[in-house]
Amino acid sequence: MDGGGHDIAHPVRHRTRPAVEVRFAHWLRHTFKIPSGMGAGEPFALHPFQMAFLRQYLAVEVDGPLWRTCIFSTPRKLGKSTLLGALLLGRMCEDSPIYLPGFTGDVAAPSEKHAGYIAAALKSLLETAGREKELRRRHDPKPGILFIGDATLTLSTGTRAQGHGADLDLAVIDECGLITSNQADLITGFFDALSARNGQLILTGTRGDSPAYNELIDRPDKRTHVTLYAADKGDDASDPEIWAKANPGLGSGLGAIKPLRFLEDAYEKAQQSGSLAEFEAWQLNKPLAPGRELLIDYDTLRKSYRDDPQTIPGEPVHIGIDLGGSASMTAATVSYEQSGVVKVLGAFPGADLNLLERGKRDLVGDLWARCADAGELIETSGSVSDLAEFLPALIAMIGPHPVRSVSCDRYRQAEFETAMARARLAWPVIYRGTGPKDGDADIRSTRRLFIAGAIQMRRSLLLEGSMAEADVKVSTTGACQLSKSHPHARIDVAQSLVLACSALLRARDEVRPTYEVEIL
Repeated sequence: MDGGGHDIAHPVRHRTRPAVEVRFAHWLRHTFKIPSGMGAGEPFALHPFQMAFLRQYLAVEVDGPLWRTCIFSTPRKLGKSTLLGALLLGRMCEDSPIYLPGFTGDVAAPSEKHAGYIAAALKSLLETAGREKELRRRHDPKPGILFIGDATLTLSTGTRAQGHGADLDLAVIDECGLITSNQADLITGFFDALSARNGQLILTGTRGDSPAYNELIDRPDKRTHVTLYAADKGDDASDPEIWAKANPGLGSGLGAIKPLRFLEDAYEKAQQSGSLAEFEAWQLNKPLAPGRELLIDYDTLRKSYRDDPQTIPGEPVHIGIDLGGSASMTAATVSYEQSGVVKVLGAFPGADLNLLERGKRDLVGDLWARCADAGELIETSGSVSDLAEFLPALIAMIGPHPVRSVSCDRYRQAEFETAMARARLAWPVIYRGTGPKDGDADIRSTRRLFIAGAIQMRRSLLLEGSMAEADVKVSTTGACQLSKSHPHARIDVAQSLVLACSALLRARDEVRPTYEVEIL
């Protein structure tokens, strides 16, 4: 174990240089102050989990460092940037017990923005000691180069030369969990740059969904040390003991790095949004993609299943419709306003492909044929789903209930309005977008209803199949948008579901006028 965390490195074969990390910690405490956070202004004292990592980084053998690569992966906001900024100062400042004369280092990250975090922390530490004048900076080439005395620290991004041609004592790659497939040579390039100076590589950041980073964490070679603080995939994200397991330095008193109250608030916010994926990725360091989420996880969906869900006689319904073309499905979801019952129906055009052929093309096997056998999917004539045939099937599924709203996008708008006119339907239509504004509101409404247990339905193969194919893409602003998990994915039913559920929630939240009649 490493400082109480999940240490998956190989056993240490040699003792470290006597108390070098202790002398370094003493220098930090008596030189710098905590620049920000709960302990701002206090002496910069290292926590046990930070000391444990430094001990491994500073461990040496006769011919050089014990560990060529050190991985330090924690959830966010645990002082990682400040710790690594302090480590770099230790190598660059002449009065430090771990000073390296003529030190040459590099801090890299997948983007220019992320490359500046550790450099900013380094500068903040110097300012607490009144030593900011020792730091010089050259801004060209971007993101820049830092100098302290005879030491040089270059800032790099994943779009530059990836460290090729450099000779480094230390390379730090930050936010490794965000490294994309086309940046995979970032790690290799900086590793190669260590050879001339017998240097070391530090990889840090939350796990994310980077294959290269997670492979190194899960299967380190014999010269890689991994310090990992994280929840396991099956851990309960609501359990404060799991929060403490993943977050060393968590607490509410003096000396804590991360406030317990912050995690409580972050978890509550995640529950309200309907998805814990971002909370689990950033705050518990699970190997997830925080930028892509499930619309609804299967356990939540399963809780809505009933053997015989009952509607209330005469209650109004809200319909979400996603109109498809020749390759896609036309799908409808009906949500009943008072009971919360949900029903789904899909249709494919039958002219060009049968359902088995479509299933093979869409990479779902015989799913469409099984959905048809279950009565959830029909075939219409023509090369595009025929609305004149689809609408009667939809009306039959709705039953004797008034339609309070129909939500759809503007694709095939004229055709849809023509079909309704021919069927003599006077349904009120709401046109919704699928972008960050309408799409985000629809997704969040759907999650709220399912998590609150306000939805009941029979198990639906058609809906499950669509949910498995749908991702929720999360932008940097936090806005959600439905997205296909692969080019052949069919997410039409999921799209109709969010439209219907959003209309249902708007109707329930609507403040209806009240009238008073006074008889004179």
